[in-house]
Amino acid sequence: MDLFDEVKNLAVSAAYDEPDEDDPSQGTIKMFQERFGYTYDQAAELVGITRNVKIAAATTHQAILSPAKARTIYALKLDGPISTPQKVQTAANLSTVPESYHGSNEGGDAAFCKVDGRSKIAIENWLSTQKETTFKPLFVPEGRAYKELCPDSLYPTLGKDTTLPQYRPQSLHLLEQAPSFGRTCKQFPVWYFFYGTLTDIPKLHSLLSLSEDEVPILHEAGVVGAMMKSWGMGKYNALVNGPESSCVGGSACLVMSEEHEYALRKYETSAYEVVRCLIQMNGIVVKGCTFRFAGETD
Repeated sequence: MDLFDEVKNLAVSAAYDEPDEDDPSQGTIKMFQERFGYTYDQAAELVGITRNVKIAAATTHQAILSPAKARTIYALKLDGPISTPQKVQTAANLSTVPESYHGSNEGGDAAFCKVDGRSKIAIENWLSTQKETTFKPLFVPEGRAYKELCPDSLYPTLGKDTTLPQYRPQSLHLLEQAPSFGRTCKQFPVWYFFYGTLTDIPKLHSLLSLSEDEVPILHEAGVVGAMMKSWGMGKYNALVNGPESSCVGGSACLVMSEEHEYALRKYETSAYEVVRCLIQMNGIVVKGCTFRFAGETD
């Protein structure tokens, strides 16, 4: 074994010292001194470098998030080193101060702010660098279907890969009139295509918290560019992208307000996302929205 291999093995040993010893680095430092003639300070510095490399590698691994996890919204309790929105902004390296709100339960009142999955990782990493603190932040996932409808393109649209050239928006000077990309995030009422349990009128009535004399109206409909699969070992329906010529049957309902839509998004959970779609009903095609599955199907 040459000198380089020996140093490499010692570095690996330094990075993987057993954590249950009183001072796990001391044995490795002594080994470096005896084998290579390092001073104590030189050996300690080398051990520190290898540990930092290991920590950095672990942090990089943790920071790799799926798109679904990165955009998950959490309610973060303001407490300890992150007791104000300004401190959260610093910890998460946010460009703006997050909005705070108050909640209460049997344990008393508490203040919260909303952060996404990327900010959650950033805050956890920031806290890990703070000395003399064992504070554990409380992140409560909101668990609602994600919604972000781009006003300047078709993204996201069921059955269409909007990154392809034919679906990208053209320059306005090449068009006779401004294009319409469908519904925007704050545009109500909006037609929704439902499938599965949302096609049950009593269930829908309960979800929307309607009065006894209000009955949700469902229309027999189909959605274009979709196919139906399942997830959770066949337990749940999963509407996913399909060929543009394909059509899945279900029901259409006119959702009247953002409050009603919010209730539907909470019911569908973060396993789904709101996307634009084309709904066929009563011999016509209307632009609307639906819930597309955002995970891995069976």
